[in-house]
Amino acid sequence: MKKALIFVALYSIILYIALIHREELIIWLDRANLAQLPLMFGLSILFSVIPIIPFTIFAGVMGVKYGVWVGAIINWTGSVGAAVIYFILARYYFVNQFQIYIQKFEKVQKFDAIISRNAFISVLISRMISIIPPPVVNIYSGLSTMQFFTYFIATALGQIPGMIIYAYLGNQLAASFQGFVAGLLIYLMFLAILIPIYRHWYRGA
Repeated sequence: MKKALIFVALYSIILYIALIHREELIIWLDRANLAQLPLMFGLSILFSVIPIIPFTIFAGVMGVKYGVWVGAIINWTGSVGAAVIYFILARYYFVNQFQIYIQKFEKVQKFDAIISRNAFISVLISRMISIIPPPVVNIYSGLSTMQFFTYFIATALGQIPGMIIYAYLGNQLAASFQGFVAGLLIYLMFLAILIPIYRHWYRGA
């Protein structure tokens, strides 16, 4: 409940600031300045590692400013980059601290169970559907014996659908409400298909 209130307050503050500076924001969004791309890639990684601004908002804004595909690439770079950073920190630098951190999450045992069956599929599916909070996936994978290459490829592939949909929804929210609703419905249908497949694999593996 406390976390929910914090998120609501944070989103409300961001919305209030955006409304105050809406004219400057509209002008900035209308200018897809390619010279700013390196900064956007850097901010994408930063906001994925430290959510100063909720990443979903940033990801949607990238879709508005640069379009679906460039926005999706920026979002993908940030999410994958953050996942790699957390993996490295958990494996080599903050082992004890992260072990204490993940013990707070009840779903860690579930993730441990599915990793023991197939590490690649476990990470891939966890990126596509939030069966486990992403920070827990990142940290636990780093603490486990999982090979980095397996983790990276599964993460890179698994993040593609979500990062595209974030950029698309942001782009359509600014352009067409009907397009936004259609994109949201397609993504929900994707999840509706994927979740039963995951459950079948989990039970039968």
